[in-house]
Amino acid sequence: MPPPSPPLFLFDRLVHTYPPGFDADNIQGLVLTSGEKLAFGFHSREAANLLVRELELEAVLGGATDPSFLILRGGCLYTGINTLDKNIVLIASAFIEVHSGEVFLIYNAIDRSLHMIPSMPRTCPAFRTNRVLVARCHDNDKSYALVFPGQMFVEGNHHHDPQDVLFVSYSSSPSPWQTVKKIKIPDHLRSGSWFSAEEVFSSRGHGYWVDLLVGIMYCVCIDVMSDHSDCMNIHSLDLPVGCQKYLGCRESIAHPRAFRAMGPVGDSIKFVSIDGYLEPVDLTDCKVRVWRLMKDMHWDVEYELKLASLWEGKEFKGDFIPNWMTPMYPFLSTHEDHVIYFTLGQCKLNKGICLPSDSCCMVRVDLCNKTFHCTGLSQSQCTGMASHLAVSRNAEGKLLGLELPAIPSDS
Repeated sequence: MPPPSPPLFLFDRLVHTYPPGFDADNIQGLVLTSGEKLAFGFHSREAANLLVRELELEAVLGGATDPSFLILRGGCLYTGINTLDKNIVLIASAFIEVHSGEVFLIYNAIDRSLHMIPSMPRTCPAFRTNRVLVARCHDNDKSYALVFPGQMFVEGNHHHDPQDVLFVSYSSSPSPWQTVKKIKIPDHLRSGSWFSAEEVFSSRGHGYWVDLLVGIMYCVCIDVMSDHSDCMNIHSLDLPVGCQKYLGCRESIAHPRAFRAMGPVGDSIKFVSIDGYLEPVDLTDCKVRVWRLMKDMHWDVEYELKLASLWEGKEFKGDFIPNWMTPMYPFLSTHEDHVIYFTLGQCKLNKGICLPSDSCCMVRVDLCNKTFHCTGLSQSQCTGMASHLAVSRNAEGKLLGLELPAIPSDS
């Protein structure tokens, strides 16, 4: 009998692509796309519709030690997940037969449909990001908008400078990217600053662009969805107090995802940081800190986990974990409020600063019940951890529109 599937799946952003009907080493995923397949916004909609109907999206769900990934049968070589938000998977690809630029494939797990639209207009960025925000007024809303920052010259701008804007594509519209919202960005986070958002998500009616080294920008999603305003504010949020801001050369440090993470957990938003990646810290003093974002938009420290407390076996009970390995790559699970995940691996030191190598095991820590589990990682999951997306099963035990078996509780 196979072991129960884990509460957290790590998805590779890279989507595997094969010609239709091609059996790649007997790799067969679970077919996701059983609903309608339609294309919108192309010069030749008929050709685009014919193309998207030939596509099949599949999911290969790994266990506790293997990565999960998507397969797009009929897709091009350079295909990857741009954004994953609740029931929406946004995949970036290209089909020169119907469009000269990038296209987005939108998989909706609710009706298991696959839609294809052109990517957003390519302009100078209002701020640096490659990720598309999926904005919703409420977390359980079926309607949403795809949002991407840019710049354009607008009528009435007497300064002759491009206006910062959001390009918006509504899920209910057959004409993608037709809405443009003028935005006001805090000066210290505008284009040309250090800000570069690699994490985007929406939660509790706000859309977030996150630079794990500098800070956060957010908007109010009802302003995005409203037809009554063409101008809106972008707000800024500092990193949690005690979480060091970094404005130096990013090539000289570890990837930000190697030691920080931020995302929605239940009805909250949390930020995780591991010591030792921006400042020298002895492994015995290394801490993993978790903050919760309060309703008044300030950060509150929720947990401080000292790594040594897992070795000692007094405060926390669980498996053996090697005390010579460094914690890295923290992950938050959407439906496990008091749980954090991180991997353990070898670290190289550069002037006392940690530069992680491959991970060898995954640790799940229940901070409420004071328990932890350590699971070895397969060779295929050890590398490229910064490109993995953490995906937890939802409350109904569904992931990507698939029924998954229940997991026994730790408690």
